[in-house]
Parts: sequence; structure tokens; C-alpha cells
Amino acid sequence: MRIFGFVILPFLFFLYNAGEMYLKLNHSSLCESTGCKLADNLLRFDSIYLNGAGVLAGLMLFILGWLTYKEKIDKRYFYLFLFVSILFETIMLGYQFYASPVMCKFCMGVYSFLILIAIFTAREKFLLIVPAVLALFVALSSLKISNIAPSVTADGTYLIQSPTCPHCKKVKAYLKEHNIEFKKLPIDEAKNQNFITFLGYHTIPMLIIKDKSTIKALNGDEAIISYYEYKDSQISEEAKKEESSSTATDPAQSIDVDSLYGKVGGDEGCGFLPIEKEESCDTPDSNGSE
Repeated sequence: MRIFGFVILPFLFFLYNAGEMYLKLNHSSLCESTGCKLADNLLRFDSIYLNGAGVLAGLMLFILGWLTYKEKIDKRYFYLFLFVSILFETIMLGYQFYASPVMCKFCMGVYSFLILIAIFTAREKFLLIVPAVLALFVALSSLKISNIAPSVTADGTYLIQSPTCPHCKKVKAYLKEHNIEFKKLPIDEAKNQNFITFLGYHTIPMLIIKDKSTIKALNGDEAIISYYEYKDSQISEEAKKEESSSTATDPAQSIDVDSLYGKVGGDEGCGFLPIEKEESCDTPDSNGSE
């Protein structure tokens, strides 16, 4: 069992981190869930750097574990590095727990590896770090951490947009021309990015219509404009002939909140960082910055 805790588990931990970094470099990931994407948005830098640090930590833990198993070094060096890694990951997961509605599964896997290594190599000493872990969670719970809960609270119409996105400008011009009141939500705020990502989309503009217990979400300039044109045509038809039935399809039907999850809009829009860097179209045009 000694070799399992000091050598095999650290080596598997290293492979776990290395595999994730390899996939990230090839535009994939072990974790494709919404929680993992939201966790990326909480970072101040690209997540690939954190993955690189994880690979180095895994390699270091494996080397220290091997040397400890061979009795080449004092086991306290292994324990010190392991416990520091656990505390670091506790802070990362703790912040996610309080700031994000969904946890990152890959991060939870990293934490699980570290806990297992500690249990198999230093069960008695591990009990000493439990109070420190609990203290970190208590400290984080006492802080006023900005949650990524959506800005859409009261009834009304909200437009998640960027002042430099041409698709957003097109929608804003249309709404103003037709005297449709709306509140602008900037995409550069993390909570708005995460709100869109949580719904399964990666482009703007995104129009949110909240009415009592009903929420409709429209992604892309074509869907938004078509929705209002459809409503206008319906009003005109009803005014002409009440018994007539329109064969038109409400664009909002396919992306109502009840059926939104798991679907990605195909309408024209601008990608936003850091979810879709290659699709970003934040380039000012001649229509101004509004």
C-alpha cells in the first residue's frame, strides 16, 4: 500500500493533469460541462496556464513521492508539498462554490486525487489539515464574493451586448427605432458572460424577456428582429381577421427557457472572450460605438 500512495497515485495524478493540458492544446477537454467553462471565466488569465501549473505540481508530487518511497529524502518534504497543494485547491474550489452556480468537474477530480494521496500516505497527519480546510471555507463564506447570478431580476427586456459588436448595434438600432424599451447588460462583466454560457450559448447579442414567471431568450440579431417582426405581423393579422390563424413560427418558441438547455443558437452574433476567442468580432464599425 505504501507504493500505491507515494508512487502510483501521484503518477496517475500527473497523467490526469497532463492529459487535460494536452486536450486543451488541441481545443478539447476532459471537462466539457458548463461548470468547467464557468470556472475558466473566474480566472484572471487563460486556464491553460493553470493547467500547466497542475502538470508541474503533479510531476513534482510524483518525484517527491518516488524519492520518499526509496527513502532518499525526508518524507516531510512530500507532506509539505501535498498539504500546500490541498490548501491551494481548497481555495480554488471554495471560491467556485460561492461564486459559481455549477462546479468544475475537472477541478473536483484534482481535489479528489490530492485527498486520496493524503489518506493513503498520511492518514494521521491528514487529520491535522482538516481544520485548516474548514477554516478556509468559513473565511470564504464570510467574504462578500461577487456571485455570477444573472442581472435579469425584475420583469422587463434585457440585451446582453458589446458596444463594438456590429450585430449588437443592429439590434439596438432596431429596438430604438421601434420604441422598444430595454436595459443594456455589458458582456465584459463576468456574470453576464457566465449567464449566457450557463444557457449553452457563446455569442451575442442575447435578448432576455422576463415576464412574471416566464423567461424567453433570443440569441443573435436575426432571431431577435424576427421575433418582433413576427409579433407585429400577428397583431396586424388579428386586427384584420380574428378567426384567421397564422402559419408563422414564433422564433422564441425554440429557445424558450423550458427547452433552452442543450441547444446552441445558429444566428448571427459575435463571440465573446474567453469562450470563443476565434469567433470574436469586437471591431468598431462606422455606425458609432453605441
